Amino acid sequence: MKYKIQIISIVLLLSALELVADEKERLPDFRLADQRGKVFNSSSAKGNTYFLLGCGFKDIVLCRKHGRKIYWKMQTFLKDEDRVIFSAYLNLKNAPSAVFDYIFQEKEKDYESILLDKKGVLSNGLVEGKSFLRVYSPKGALIHKEYFESVDDAKVSELYRLTRSGK
Repeated sequence: MKYKIQIISIVLLLSALELVADEKERLPDFRLADQRGKVFNSSSAKGNTYFLLGCGFKDIVLCRKHGRKIYWKMQTFLKDEDRVIFSAYLNLKNAPSAVFDYIFQEKEKDYESILLDKKGVLSNGLVEGKSFLRVYSPKGALIHKEYFESVDDAKVSELYRLTRSGK
């Protein structure tokens, strides 16, 4: 019985340490260009709540769809004094040339900026068929992360409440 309690205590301690590790996750340091060549540096997000949405190259349409839904719906909630930045990125490491051809052909269209991660700097955590959202506090601490197969108005409202409480 004594050993069972010790094992349970160790498991609980390790679980608590894992939660603390997640809370200490910081905004990754990166510098990426979008499809038009405009460069975004992660340090420019500091001081703002930062939404970072990512997808693998096979999910370019999904990422664009989820990013638009979150960004445009969030605009109905945000006030002028809210300091929020949104970025979406594609992991293009190991992407075939056809993906780059598609991006090049589409770059003149009036699409929102999407960062192109050609070296896979932000690839950690991406899952095929889902977009991966991370939200960072103005101080650069991770306050939320979630995978999406779809995004609706209720989810965006929930993200907005999280943004308001995370300040």
